[in-house]
Amino acid sequence: MLDYERSLSLDFEESSYIEKDGYTVRDVSYLSPYGGKVPAYLVVPKTDGPFPAVVFMHPGQGNRTTFLLEAEALALKGIVSLLIAAPALRNDYPKDLSEEQMLNLMVETITNIGQYTQTVIDIQRGVDLLCSLENIDINRLAYIGHSLGATWGGVLAGVEERIKSYVLMAGFSSVSEWHKTSEHPLATLIRAKLSREQFNKFISELEPLDAIHYINKATPASLLFQFVHDDEFVPKHQADTFYSVASSPKEISWYRTDHLFTSCDSAYQERTKWIIKQLGLNNKSI
Repeated sequence: MLDYERSLSLDFEESSYIEKDGYTVRDVSYLSPYGGKVPAYLVVPKTDGPFPAVVFMHPGQGNRTTFLLEAEALALKGIVSLLIAAPALRNDYPKDLSEEQMLNLMVETITNIGQYTQTVIDIQRGVDLLCSLENIDINRLAYIGHSLGATWGGVLAGVEERIKSYVLMAGFSSVSEWHKTSEHPLATLIRAKLSREQFNKFISELEPLDAIHYINKATPASLLFQFVHDDEFVPKHQADTFYSVASSPKEISWYRTDHLFTSCDSAYQERTKWIIKQLGLNNKSI
């Protein structure tokens, strides 16, 4: 399910850029093996390379701007960042839908298995893009993913050997189990909207993509898990399982904040220091 043709043209394009003090933010895109273009921001320091690089994937409640401030801070330390928009965020939906139509569209989107495999493969294509750029040190690549980005980042870690370090924030070890057992309103909505046959088909297709089947194969990559106490989405047993089945080396940290890590400076500081250390850079002035 996660194979793709790496010789496929990237069809890399830059539509615009903004010059800032010490770095440039470029609005770029590249071709997805699933068709269409992957929108992304490429944040590049103005100093000389080759640069280490970080790939970012936002939570489901976010978009490619979610980690932009974080990427800009990394650029000042000599790190390139690629911030990708997930497939579900690329569609232009009609604006005159009723509430019922919106709910049905949401359920249809969430139960579309293809978007999950596409997320993983589009991230790998982002790595292909970074490896094609002359100013990137391909031996120093890292990944930061939050929620959606952490859940599918866990899958990515089992199939992508070029990334050496992963930060996974509030991800699911088994998203299929969550859909079966969670009492969160989103999970109960999906179970209510689908027939038993439709739901069972969805789970049977989703379960092979659970991160627990992949995160144990991440070695030799280093892993940092960041979780939230009393997370409204991710129950503690899912967090514990994600960490326990993961390959080593690995670390885990817990925080008192919400699922989106709102105003959680300690989590930001910790993952930044960890990433910079993993990339072999200086931790001063973080």
